[in-house]
Amino acid sequence: ETMAWDSVVGLGEMMNFVGIVNGSEQPHAEVAETLKAGKIVTGHYASSETDRGLGAYAASGVRCCHESAHAEEVLAKMRLGMYAQLRFGSAGRDLPQLAAAVVSGAVDTRFACLVTDDVHPHELVEDGHMDRVLREAVRCGIDPVAAVQMATINTAQCFQMDHELGSITPGKCADIVFLDDLHDFRVSRVMIDGTVVAEEGAPTFQVAPFAYPEWAVRSMHVRDKVTPASFTVELPKGASVRGGRAIVRAIEVAPGSIGTKEVRVELAVRHGSIQADPAHDVLKAFVFERHRATGRIGCGFVQGFGIQRGAMASTVAHDAHNLFVVGANDADMALAANTLIACGGGQAVVADGEVLALMKLPIAGIMAEETVEEASCEVHALEQAWEELGCAIPAPFMPMAFIPLACLPELRLTDRGLVDCTTFQFAQLAIEE
Repeated sequence: ETMAWDSVVGLGEMMNFVGIVNGSEQPHAEVAETLKAGKIVTGHYASSETDRGLGAYAASGVRCCHESAHAEEVLAKMRLGMYAQLRFGSAGRDLPQLAAAVVSGAVDTRFACLVTDDVHPHELVEDGHMDRVLREAVRCGIDPVAAVQMATINTAQCFQMDHELGSITPGKCADIVFLDDLHDFRVSRVMIDGTVVAEEGAPTFQVAPFAYPEWAVRSMHVRDKVTPASFTVELPKGASVRGGRAIVRAIEVAPGSIGTKEVRVELAVRHGSIQADPAHDVLKAFVFERHRATGRIGCGFVQGFGIQRGAMASTVAHDAHNLFVVGANDADMALAANTLIACGGGQAVVADGEVLALMKLPIAGIMAEETVEEASCEVHALEQAWEELGCAIPAPFMPMAFIPLACLPELRLTDRGLVDCTTFQFAQLAIEE
């Protein structure tokens, strides 16, 4: 039905790339219906395999992909006729590694696009959006004109919208960005449909207020009361315990990446429950289903944030956006969770029984009511709170928000438990004998 809507240009991000490669009926049917409607299918091939798997994915009809991590993957996708989207956002900062694919001048860049994925409000305010990406592209050695093409005409052609957008030519929409030069990409003026909407960094219009429906602002439906006891990680049956310790699967995050790795860590077991080990950068992680009050809870451990005290909670947790909590101790984790339940969703950092920073996201638990400038200040305060706790990862809520996304390698945590995203199978928390 949605493919018949005029405003729809395609199917957003076919994440089930394993299903496509393995010939599963459902994802192939979704692709077929989209192509039948004359729309495009955007991709999500989160794998470094560029032979038979990528070939099958491209052959299914998927048109583009923004999940390249190495320059070789960019070249492989372009050789197959896919649009390779080079990403530079708040968490996924892959462009410096990908630029090598197009800087030589020997590669036709028509199948290369520049994208951001997720970007924090304060980075939008301080550094810009696509202008920031263009500056980074030029810094990485990409020709300025080629970079502009990758942000405009190439992208318009990718989305089959070049009859309306992507170039300043007769008959196209007069959506024009005026730049001072092709190095700093400072924006001096913006036009939409021939009307000036921004001058020297300030909008020339006002946004009318909008009344959101009741269901949109009441989205926190966690079935059971959250207490410190809610964060007990019970030792699974059959798990091996030696000397009061168990070998456990943990999710490792890394700076500047939304990818994760599965690592094995040895943790203490007390009274039948597995303990966190903040001194060695191992924190508890819990996902609470919050939309239908099912009571489902997934638990695990994460490594890489570097904090030794406190807790963080977020209802921005791709793609189901459940309540996700990471922390060093149960009491702070409960406080972080209940803080968001009480305010209708958002992001919070707490320590020693005190809320250090809070950003309320009352619209479905994922959107703010404030202006981007106001939201920018709140996000900056969140990141300062993370730093106070010892976190060295830039924009840490970004990689945290992707931990529950069960379509990116390697290991993810959902409200149904751990998922091995290389096989799309559930994974046991503790290693059995």
